[in-house]
Amino acid sequence: MLVSQQADVGARKRQGSPRVSLAELRNRLAAPERLENRHRQRLQHLAARLARIRALGGEYTGISFSEYVPAATDRQAAV
Repeated sequence: MLVSQQADVGARKRQGSPRVSLAELRNRLAAPERLENRHRQRLQHLAARLARIRALGGEYTGISFSEYVPAATDRQAAV
C-alpha cells in the first residue's frame, strides 16, 4: 500500500511554539529584559531535565544553571 509523502510530513510538525535554541537563550540571558514567554518556558523545560539529571546522584548532583538563569526568571516573574 502506498502512503502519501504529504501526510507523513504533516505528522512530523510540532505543536505549540517553535523551540528556542540554547544560543538564543544565552543571548537573551545577557539582557534579561528581552526574555519572552517562550524563553521562560524553555528554561522551565530545561530546569525539569536538570532535576532529572541531578536525581541520578553522584557526580551529577553538582550540575546546575549559571547564576544568570534564576536571576533572569525571577526578574521576569516580578514584571
